[in-house]
Amino acid sequence: MKIKRSIVLIAFSVMVCTSCKNSLNIQAPYKDVTVVYGLIDQNDPIHYFRINKGFEGTANAYTMAKQFDSIYYLPTSVITAVLQDSNTTSNTISTITLDTTTSIPLGPGTFSYPKQILYQTNATLNPADYYSLIITNTKTGKITRGSTALLPDVGFVSPSPYNLTTNGGTLTLESAPLFTTIAWNTSTNARIYQMSLLFYYSNQVGGSSPIPQTPLQLVLPEQTSPVLSSGYTMTYTITAQELFALIISSIQPETGVTRYADSLGIVFTSGTDDLNTYVLLSQPPTGINQDVPSFSDVTNAVGLFTARHIQTFYKKIDLATMDSLTEEPRFTTGTNGLGFAP
Repeated sequence: MKIKRSIVLIAFSVMVCTSCKNSLNIQAPYKDVTVVYGLIDQNDPIHYFRINKGFEGTANAYTMAKQFDSIYYLPTSVITAVLQDSNTTSNTISTITLDTTTSIPLGPGTFSYPKQILYQTNATLNPADYYSLIITNTKTGKITRGSTALLPDVGFVSPSPYNLTTNGGTLTLESAPLFTTIAWNTSTNARIYQMSLLFYYSNQVGGSSPIPQTPLQLVLPEQTSPVLSSGYTMTYTITAQELFALIISSIQPETGVTRYADSLGIVFTSGTDDLNTYVLLSQPPTGINQDVPSFSDVTNAVGLFTARHIQTFYKKIDLATMDSLTEEPRFTTGTNGLGFAP
């Protein structure tokens, strides 16, 4: 999975009540609870899935969460996982077996780290097909299943004003009160959309070669479509001032450092109705009622198996925006300037 790896796990705490002569353990008999998280995108070179287990016990839940075997099925042969590809054109079904990997470390946190078990495949997915994740516990015989369609490319409105279906060319960022408008038509089965603007630049110290830096990211608010069909037009508006504010808040002046603006990346993400529901219900509660409703779209388990689709385009910075970065005092080599050069 790209950029961020989401972790969905469930921990059950234990309570023991005692009285003068009798003790009551209200811990229920053990029940295997499978926890699944997977987002598939035909643009991903490798597709990753988390398949974990819930746990319970008499020890402190946080202590148990640190134990590797509390949250992973061991040995890994206990679980077999496949991705079933249903081709709607030829009416055929093929099966992709998922492998396990521990090559991606998990960061510090509540659960056991850095080693983690993920399930993966580098199979090429067909955006026109329908996919089912089928997980079998070979010890208990329990079968977990989730299904989803993939999401097609978003159709950007062209030529009014920009066609983002290809790389290259220039993205013009207007200055307020004018706005640059990026319009697109909704795609089938997509509910949630989000666009990010990436600013690529490099730093040069003295006479050394310029070194590319981590791009700055301007994330625009999520938008939801009122329809799940294609053809409904939606828009984002953005100004050069928003990009300038991002640069000023993210980069500090450094003596002896010359900076060069490179290009802009436009990252456009669409997600299914299930993903939108999951995102909404994952938000922290803000009212008096602090109960958070749960959401799961897999059977015999809890979690999420659905699709999201990421499209990325790279454009040159327009001349007016480049002139501002290389001529205005706040960006150039003057007092407190950021050192951008032509």
